[in-house]
Amino acid sequence: MRVEDVAVRPREGGSYLTAEQTLWSWASTTDHKRIGVMFGVATSLSLALGGAFALALRVEHLTPGRTVMGALTYNRLFTMHGVVMVWLFMIPSIPSAFGNFLLPMMVGAKDVAFPRLNLFSFYLYVVGAAVALAGMWVNGVDTGWTFYTPYSVRSPTAVVPVLIGVFILGWSTILTGVNFIVTTHALRAKGLGWLDLPLFVWAIYATAVIQVLATPVLGLSLALVGVDRALDWGSSTPRAGRSAPTSTSSGSTRTPRSTSWCCPRWG
Repeated sequence: MRVEDVAVRPREGGSYLTAEQTLWSWASTTDHKRIGVMFGVATSLSLALGGAFALALRVEHLTPGRTVMGALTYNRLFTMHGVVMVWLFMIPSIPSAFGNFLLPMMVGAKDVAFPRLNLFSFYLYVVGAAVALAGMWVNGVDTGWTFYTPYSVRSPTAVVPVLIGVFILGWSTILTGVNFIVTTHALRAKGLGWLDLPLFVWAIYATAVIQVLATPVLGLSLALVGVDRALDWGSSTPRAGRSAPTSTSSGSTRTPRSTSWCCPRWG
């Protein structure tokens, strides 16, 4: 089966907004425009939620002392704001929403290369967002959106559920990137060369390459934190044979020779 045969033909009887008006028609659609609209709505809701967290943080800044929340609650809100704004809004907003809607039309394709995979990536986004937000609701997480180690390994908050949610969001990002790469390569209109592509297509294509190459690295890092919490490996702490920076006679710190091979500029 050729890639061209996978693309779904546009529905007859109206535009993507008027062809079918039932809820199921939107939930089961493989139309790239509708999926782009759904991504746009979902990421806009995430933006509103992250903005609400930011406003709560600003309220706490109104006075030098405690205003409406304690230190732990502030750290949790700060982390929730970062997780929502970065993983639920900033990363998927432009590629998944605008890219889905515009890229196939700009390259002259009827749809993306894998329409059903495109819909699956949207549901992965919804599931990942739900899991991450549920973890925040149950006990929150206070490690920052980067899940900085070694604190994320020993934090008493609900780090693992949020890690799982972000891990699922990463798969949504990877599948979207694969779809855009294949669409740009295989479904361009006849006679449309690489140098004829609009700048927006180049931008989405470059973003898709980054999504496919970089997201697995981030996912493995998050998985390592989760495994470290579950099995107590100590991979990010000085114990279990991992050396910590040592102090010199002048009071500065020095990275031990055993770890300087991976960070020579710090060694």
